[in-house]
Amino acid sequence: MGMILEVVAMLKEPLGMAIGVAVVSAGYFYTKWVFAEHPDDV
Repeated sequence: MGMILEVVAMLKEPLGMAIGVAVVSAGYFYTKWVFAEHPDDV
């Protein structure tokens, strides 16, 4: 629970927001890459 509060406090700062956006976008693109159809899977 303490870690969650630390992350929320960090996200209120501009640098924390930038890091949060970067982490979320990296997770999104990683998930998109993992579940993408491979050309050999026909």
